[in-house]
Amino acid sequence: MPYVPSTRHIDRVCNVIEGRTVRPGVDGARLASSYRRSLEQYHLDPCATVGPRVLTVPELRDVQHREESFLRASGQCLSRLHEMVREADYCVMLTDAQGVTIDYRVDRERRHDFKRAGLYLGSCWSEREEGTCGVASVLLDAEPITVHRMDHFRAAFTTLTCSASPIFGLHGELLGVLDASAVRSPDDRESQRLVNHIVRQSALLIEDAYFLNAATDCWVLLAHRNRHYVEAQPEILIAVDASGNVVAVNRRARECMPALNALPRHVTALFDITAERLFDTRAARGLVSLRLNDTGSPLYARVRPPMLARTTRRPVLTPRDLAAARTASQTALQTAPLSDDDALERRRIVAALSDAKWRTELAAQALGISRATLYRRIARLGIKPPHKC
Repeated sequence: MPYVPSTRHIDRVCNVIEGRTVRPGVDGARLASSYRRSLEQYHLDPCATVGPRVLTVPELRDVQHREESFLRASGQCLSRLHEMVREADYCVMLTDAQGVTIDYRVDRERRHDFKRAGLYLGSCWSEREEGTCGVASVLLDAEPITVHRMDHFRAAFTTLTCSASPIFGLHGELLGVLDASAVRSPDDRESQRLVNHIVRQSALLIEDAYFLNAATDCWVLLAHRNRHYVEAQPEILIAVDASGNVVAVNRRARECMPALNALPRHVTALFDITAERLFDTRAARGLVSLRLNDTGSPLYARVRPPMLARTTRRPVLTPRDLAAARTASQTALQTAPLSDDDALERRRIVAALSDAKWRTELAAQALGISRATLYRRIARLGIKPPHKC
């Protein structure tokens, strides 16, 4: 833990709380309020130099098990974000809605330094325990923030710089926080502007991945206000149930279309299209052109059908039946064309396996899924290693 002169740090904290030192910028009031709660409500010591509380391995395993779908949606994006900021000596952390670090990325040779600073799996970053920090501020206000060096309440963290952003679920609930932290960084707070922007964009990508994984029982509109970006970069996600009601939308959809803030609502109340026509549209056959009823603004979308739930009881098969079914399934995989989504998933998995030299454990880690899930997808998509082809 870094050493900071106690008198100087506690004087700074008291000056901010009492209004004698005003930090410029939109986050100044947030930090001052957090300082006051940390000192007066939680009775934390700003001069403490011990690290954060870290869960035991069984405790962390239980939390990760509860957040399995969240971890699955975020794994690949965490790796991509770390690739963008690793050269500047940042680690990347993902916490749950209580501030527990459930996943992270760090260069292997720098892992010890980040661990000494408290940036590690299982570390707990709630304001009640650690005072003012990036994760705690986002958990309370649900807004992105950069907490730079001396902005931290506790002396233990005053060499750290944390840029954090919230991650929301299908219905606007807070799932957790994405954070990029550096043990050492320049004194100028403006040096963190670009990292803050990258973290915010990465949080949106995780939200969209979680949305698509969680809405598999719905029709999903992958949309954009510009028809040329629908395929490459859909910014608006809208989930429609079997009755034609819009039941969930992503954050960007709420920002662009205020009418989507009050759900559920039938598609005919929002767009100039019937549910029947929407459900007849196949994702692989062009775009759907929509118009918002309240503003008349156009919207262009590709429609992803729901994935059929396999809830019917299957008959008991003999070993001979199973062998025949397996042969038929493999033949069908080799002859039937894949959908666009399956083809994209197949290319992504093959690329990860190739990068990992067909070691499934490394490939699953890169994809952000379990080995069991990877094996199931390999079987479903008919993927074979080059030496078995």
